Amino acid sequence: MNADLIHETAMAYALDPREDTLETATLTALPLSYAIAARFSGRGIDLEDLRQVAALALVSALKGFDPHRGLRFTTYVTPTIIGTLRNHIRDRAQMVRLPRGLREQGIQMDRMAEQLTQNLHREPLAQELADALGWDIQRVIDVQAMREKSQVASFDAPDENGLMLFDKLGGEESGFDAFESREDLRSAMRSLADNEKKLLAYRFRERLSQQATAQKMGMTQMQVSRMERRVLAALKQEMTSV
Repeated sequence: MNADLIHETAMAYALDPREDTLETATLTALPLSYAIAARFSGRGIDLEDLRQVAALALVSALKGFDPHRGLRFTTYVTPTIIGTLRNHIRDRAQMVRLPRGLREQGIQMDRMAEQLTQNLHREPLAQELADALGWDIQRVIDVQAMREKSQVASFDAPDENGLMLFDKLGGEESGFDAFESREDLRSAMRSLADNEKKLLAYRFRERLSQQATAQKMGMTQMQVSRMERRVLAALKQEMTSV
C-alpha cells in the first residue's frame, strides 16, 4: 500500500469527479480497505462481507473527501471505514441470539455456578458444575463454548459512559497503525480467568454499571473498578505483544 499514491488518486477524483477517476482512486485504495476489514475477521462474519462493507465505506469517503481541509486521504478514510465496520458488526451482533433452550441452560448453569462459588469460595470446575446440575460434562462444555462465542462477538457495545471495550483498550483513535494494534481481542481474552471474563461480560455485553456488576459478583464497586482496570491493562499488554 502506497499512502502517497492513495492520496494522489483521491485528490485527482476530488478535483475532477468522473467515473474513471473514481474507479482509479477506488482500486488504488482498495488494499487499504481490505486490510482494515481483515482486522475485524474472526467475529462470526464472513471476510468477504466485511470487505464489501469496507469497500462501500471507501467509495463513500472518496465522494465526501474535501482536499481543501488539508487532510491526507488515508487519515480521513481510515476512521470512516473503521466506524462503518464497527456499526455493521454491532448491528449483526444485536441479531445474534442464543436459542431459547440454550439460553435457559446458561441461566441455570450461572445460578448453580454462583451457588457453588459461595460454597467452595472459588470458581467451580466444569465437572463440579456437571455433577451439581445432573448433566454430563460435555453438556456443560458445549453450553459454555456456545455462550462464549456469542459473547465475544458482542463486546463492541458501550458502557454507561458511552465507551466501548475497544475504546478503553486503544485510547485515542490515531489511524490505521493504532487500529492494527488493538484488534486481537479474541486471542488476548484466552489469557483471562473465568471471573475476569465474567466481569467484562457484565460490563460490556450486558452493559451493567460497576455497581450492578459488583452486586452480581459479590464484590464492592471499588473492587470491580480495580479489577476492570487491571484486566484492561492486561488485555492491552497481551494484544500489543502479539
